[in-house]
Amino acid sequence: MSLYISGDKLFEYMVAYILRNNGYIAGVPRRKLGGRGTQHEVGVIGIDLNNSPFCLNTVLLVAARGPAPANHTADMQLVRNLKATLLDLEQTLPSRRELIRDLLDNNRGDLFHRIYGGKKAKETLTVNYVGGVFVAGEFSYPAWEYANAHGIYVVHLPELMAGQPVLHWYRQIRSLMSQILALDGLTLPGLAKKTKKIPDFREILLLLQQPLQGELIPEHSHDLFTIFNELLRTEEMAPLARSLQRTALATINGYPVVIEYNVGYKALLDAALSVYERKIRTIKSVVPATTYKPLDVVHLKVSEVTPASDNQVLRLSYQVEQENVPPAIQNLAGAVYVPNTVLDKRSMKRFRLKMPLKAGLSLVCEFCQETNLSAGAVR
Repeated sequence: MSLYISGDKLFEYMVAYILRNNGYIAGVPRRKLGGRGTQHEVGVIGIDLNNSPFCLNTVLLVAARGPAPANHTADMQLVRNLKATLLDLEQTLPSRRELIRDLLDNNRGDLFHRIYGGKKAKETLTVNYVGGVFVAGEFSYPAWEYANAHGIYVVHLPELMAGQPVLHWYRQIRSLMSQILALDGLTLPGLAKKTKKIPDFREILLLLQQPLQGELIPEHSHDLFTIFNELLRTEEMAPLARSLQRTALATINGYPVVIEYNVGYKALLDAALSVYERKIRTIKSVVPATTYKPLDVVHLKVSEVTPASDNQVLRLSYQVEQENVPPAIQNLAGAVYVPNTVLDKRSMKRFRLKMPLKAGLSLVCEFCQETNLSAGAVR
């Protein structure tokens, strides 16, 4: 028997998994967030420990909506709710600096639980709250404009993951989760090791065997996300896990975009280090007081440009140029999803994308269109 879990809730967990694999301290909070006026239920939070001067650590509040046709009313309400939450939380910044301390040797999961685990009437951290709406499929254009006008980012994720529609993975997850409960415990070894949490896991799995009257409470959603993570370690879910791990958040002109790639994460690290090393050995000097220019870039060739299901987004298929390519990524290929508002027709022919890999280390990619690429594909 399949469990009653909403598709948007599972999509939220996919977004959290992607954020974790992009360097964020991300997860599902066990409590509501206390604003100046009320308590707010936030599905997913991502913390970015910023190393730049004059920049606070960033707390990304996520609103997610899986594949569906554009619905102006629902999409606009999604953005409005996120905007209201951001405005209320921004009013809680304390008069004295209360910073998120650097990790050092601390576990990222422990840090997240320390901040968003126990109950708290009001948030007390000095952070920069940012809103991100993650969607797959269509999204109302007026809602998109409203989000942009209020500094909220709209990030478009692919509707196909590991060659299957996201809706297919919803069904798979619901079906596999329904098989976790056993008379003598739980069938997933990773969950069985968490002996103190087994009663909580059993409670949420039993609860989801019946249709819910409302939303999951934060404690249940947190425990369900733990189950979701363990499920992705299984052989049946390995293709989805690999696809999510190879979905990166990058920036074009400062706006977040999604890029898919087909090589291992270590290969990207090797490539970034090798291009830096190659440039350092050949240039005479590196002067910090200059206009922005990356030390070196990886050249990628755009082979196809097609509209995504949302007409506001283009899907650019690419492959790496073989000249001077680092050996680790000589077979690199994939796709990048770019909103129309980020690039115009002129910049579409040649643009740069920055993919953060580790603190202080990024892979800068320069995209160029093939000369024989049909201009009709680019609007």
